[in-house]
Amino acid sequence: MIVMTKKFREVIASVTFLLCLTALAFGQETTGRIEGTITDPTGAAVPGVTVTINSVGRTEGARPDATTGFTRTATTDESGFFRVLEIPPGFYSVTTTSISGFSGATVPSVEVVLGKTTPVNFSLTAGSVSETVTVTSDAIAIDPTDNKIQTNITAQVAELLPKGTNFASLLQVAPSVRNEPASGGFQIDGASGSENTFIIDGQEVTNFRTGNLNINNNIPFQFVKEIQVKTNGFEAEYGGATGGV
Repeated sequence: MIVMTKKFREVIASVTFLLCLTALAFGQETTGRIEGTITDPTGAAVPGVTVTINSVGRTEGARPDATTGFTRTATTDESGFFRVLEIPPGFYSVTTTSISGFSGATVPSVEVVLGKTTPVNFSLTAGSVSETVTVTSDAIAIDPTDNKIQTNITAQVAELLPKGTNFASLLQVAPSVRNEPASGGFQIDGASGSENTFIIDGQEVTNFRTGNLNINNNIPFQFVKEIQVKTNGFEAEYGGATGGV
């Protein structure tokens, strides 16, 4: 038998508490990412290019948010690759600097959504260092690194859809979600509502007794920037959910 001293027990308790806080921090998902590759007209990688990401402020039909004034820079590596992490959901312009014989380029409106990587690739054109080319595209960006099945309901989409006053009224926009009030709330892929997990800004708010969403956590749309519904293939930190997140 080993008897721990009071001081040693206090140290163990403190370390355990800190580890719990660390696990919560890693489990938070409140941002997205932008990554891409920069090449020249022959398809060769262009290293050493500075990429600047700036928020573009309010978009039509959306409310002003905390992304206003957001700026981040990155530099391409020897493979011409760049990545910027921890970007709040919203719309951004992505600009490359001019470099030795190649003009700069700008994609004026790139949407970043929660928990997704938005690819932005550039093929530079020959030109002077004072030139900047604006790149426009209507193509839908697909995250090639993601294997989760999830639905992102952005503020712009929410503005266009019929809904109630609280965010839960839009959950059925996601495939496989059914509202079953008599069977524990929202069923996802056939699982009962008590098998879901609800998270607000990285903090789990699921009722620990019923597994459902508390009424006071069903917050109004005025406070909601984006809703994400994970239905399958989600990360290990959400392993407590056998339904959806």
